[in-house]
Amino acid sequence: MIDTTLAKRYAKALVEIGQEKNALEKYGQDLSDLCDVVNQSHDFREVLMNPVFTKDDKKGIAGQVLEKMGTDPMVVNFVNVLIDRKRISHLAGIEKAFREEVDDIKGIKRGEVASAETLSDEDLRRVTESLSQMSQKQVILTTRVDSTLIGGLVAKVGDMVFDGTIRTQLNQLKESLKG
Repeated sequence: MIDTTLAKRYAKALVEIGQEKNALEKYGQDLSDLCDVVNQSHDFREVLMNPVFTKDDKKGIAGQVLEKMGTDPMVVNFVNVLIDRKRISHLAGIEKAFREEVDDIKGIKRGEVASAETLSDEDLRRVTESLSQMSQKQVILTTRVDSTLIGGLVAKVGDMVFDGTIRTQLNQLKESLKG
């Protein structure tokens, strides 16, 4: 389980440095790319996560990988700190917390909309605009088709859930008819 408080603390530190150096986008992309490599490479993940390998081994191998990826030296140092403090296993949580912190700075909320059928570009634009107005932030949505929905859609933005499915509307009608 990821300790979110810990992840947020490390992410906030990197965000502060990124703001000072005007490199938030680069740091975010480097963290995201590193998480992708860790997820895709069983061997690399094993080296980073397995306590059998020494800190120096981990830093050496991670350094080679990060150099080939063109990672910013500050992010390389950040990864070395995570390895030294035995926090590298929190990398995915830190990357997520970093992204959320940067989004908050930029006034962006991310969310997801599930619908019974693929939304047209126009429908997605209207949903995005409505959610942006409600949250008073720029909303960026990912979409997915949920075949279990009868019709309508469910949108989740941050802690808010908007359920406009036909099933929910029918349940509300049923409750109101009961008295």
